[in-house]
Amino acid sequence: MERLFEILLNALPEAIGGLIAAGIIALLSYLFVKRLRKESPQEKAPQELLPEPALPEIYSNLPSRTEFIGRKKEMERIKAALSSRYFLICIDGIGGIGKTSLALEVIHECLRFSKGEITIEQEQQGEVAIPKFDGFIWTSAKDRELRLNDILDAIARTLDWPGIAQQPYLEKIESVRKLLQTKPYLLIVDNFETITDEAVRDFLLKIPEPSKVLITSREQKLPQAWAVSIKGLEQDEALALIRNEGQRLGLKSVEEADDTVLLRLYQATGGAPLAIKWSVGQIKQKGQSLDTVLAALHDAKGDIFEEVFARSWSLLTEDAQKVLMVMPIFASSASRDAIEAASDVHHFALDEALGQLVQMWLVEVTDELETAKRRYSVHPLTRAFGNSRLVTAIDWREKAMERIAEFMLNLLEKNMTLIEDKNRFSTIDVELPNILVSVNWCYEKCYWQRFIEFHVRLDKLLTYGGYYDERIRYGLMQVDAAKKIGEHKIAAECAVWILGWTYYQQDSLENSVHWLDEGLKYFQRAEDEWWIATTKKLMALVFREKGDFEYAEKLVQDALESFERMSKYSDQKTIKYKYNYRWPTGYNASDIPNALLTMGGIAFRKGDFDLAKSFYEKSFEVFKSLENKEQYYHSMYHLGMIALEKGQFKKAIQLFQDSLDGSGKINLIDLEADSKFGISLLKEKTREYEQALELALEALKIYECLGKQRHIRKTQMLVKRLKKLL
Repeated sequence: MERLFEILLNALPEAIGGLIAAGIIALLSYLFVKRLRKESPQEKAPQELLPEPALPEIYSNLPSRTEFIGRKKEMERIKAALSSRYFLICIDGIGGIGKTSLALEVIHECLRFSKGEITIEQEQQGEVAIPKFDGFIWTSAKDRELRLNDILDAIARTLDWPGIAQQPYLEKIESVRKLLQTKPYLLIVDNFETITDEAVRDFLLKIPEPSKVLITSREQKLPQAWAVSIKGLEQDEALALIRNEGQRLGLKSVEEADDTVLLRLYQATGGAPLAIKWSVGQIKQKGQSLDTVLAALHDAKGDIFEEVFARSWSLLTEDAQKVLMVMPIFASSASRDAIEAASDVHHFALDEALGQLVQMWLVEVTDELETAKRRYSVHPLTRAFGNSRLVTAIDWREKAMERIAEFMLNLLEKNMTLIEDKNRFSTIDVELPNILVSVNWCYEKCYWQRFIEFHVRLDKLLTYGGYYDERIRYGLMQVDAAKKIGEHKIAAECAVWILGWTYYQQDSLENSVHWLDEGLKYFQRAEDEWWIATTKKLMALVFREKGDFEYAEKLVQDALESFERMSKYSDQKTIKYKYNYRWPTGYNASDIPNALLTMGGIAFRKGDFDLAKSFYEKSFEVFKSLENKEQYYHSMYHLGMIALEKGQFKKAIQLFQDSLDGSGKINLIDLEADSKFGISLLKEKTREYEQALELALEALKIYECLGKQRHIRKTQMLVKRLKKLL
């Protein structure tokens, strides 16, 4: 390079003249020096200093990947199917053949590529393109009966639309369909063959583009699907898995065995991964040789798992047998503490029992380092085997159920505060399926008092988790249980605060009126003034939505008069909500301003803005004095709406902005939507249509996530109006 440059320096002046040559030589010198010099970070071009672009946010509730070997051809076929126009793909094969592991391996690769963790260059090295999706929703019928409602809720919550999960069933189906039309999402349904709800099949066959469905099943139930049928592992893959299991369990005799020896195990299992793992697990135990395991497998004549279970049972310690017997009782995975309570096996003995079961592949465990976070589960075949043992031990099962119920009741009691902490809620929410097993058992056994104790704690979990359908279901059961033992006050409280209020939130107004009226009749007979007033205030909200303003006004006026009477003989300094786990049970200083807010809402709907303003201002001042920030900022929003209606735009924008700022301070997402809706209306009046539409769409998204149907409808009308004006 240096020699070439020297020749150019000598030749250029003669060729083109001195002045021009000088300029060219200067340019070449600069480029040559720049090439030779190492650039410091400060000398890099501005574009080289720009930060790496953020990876896209991909929604996912996928479980962790499991041990996986081989299946390259099957993986390529699944990726090809997911990249095709087929909307439904089915991985089918016998039990224990590795369908779930294969699905997870492919889906996690798609997830990594969708997130940008696999580069395009890396992706192009494969024989088949990796499909991208904006979200992955995992559902499984492995440990429980899976209904369409469960799938719909999983989709809504995974894609961060929890409001959809609170909608009535038919509306929920339509909302989820529309959601799946917006972007390409992948829904996975594991163990499809165990699903008995025909609505699931109908829903999957109508999945809208661009979303897709991937199912695993032991049967080919869906001829419309792109089928990926898998059989046993190839010989080299199976041998690799056998050696891998030998290494994991510390069995050098297996890890270092000759291929000809291990081929016998491969042939006996047919290359089924689960059977291979179980078989190597048996060799780990005393008295089990490869020959005895092979004999058991051969004698089963295809029913290899049941024979392995039978032999495994005889090798288990008494404590391990107890633990295995309780595992089928749990609806889903279980914590160590729950297993300890159910089995009545404690401390070191429990660790030994669980260790033996895990080693023999009879129980699976997650890989969390902290013992408290580990979850234990069983394969469906193990569950069936454990249940067969429980059939002959009915008394023992009943005692185990009593112990589990006591444990779950105490768990709820200890975590009442935790339930309110959204950042830590999942630690108790994960136990919900098992809690419901105990709750249902108490109801089936007619243990009414215990069921009621469960429910008043359970309701808080259902409320904070957004399980509105379940809240109604168990609310109905609570009313029935309370009446059975003469606890009519509890039944009436439940009718009002759970059924009446929840039906109102779901916009099921007739059902809401029915249960509020049932509660009101009881409280009137019992002459319980606070509950009468509270029920009337809630009924006023329902009749306001029904358009019966006169009756709504009468109801809330009656309630307000009662609250005012009670305030005269109540100790204002000590008044606080007295929670019976979920619902309030006595007069609260916020009752009067809340009633005033309701009065203001009725006046606003009637168009009497001066009267509405007076109610809102009164409630605003009281909430401010009580330091009730939530209602204080809500009152501010309502005053903003009044100012808007009166054409006081400067005042309105200040009130809306203050309520919007307040929503961020106290994390009130519904107030955020209200404030943005109000500002959007104001921008519409000032003809700032682009900003108005942007805010309206932001408010609409929040309302849709929360499932607030009335707010959705009015915001959709605003959006439609603004689009016409643009």
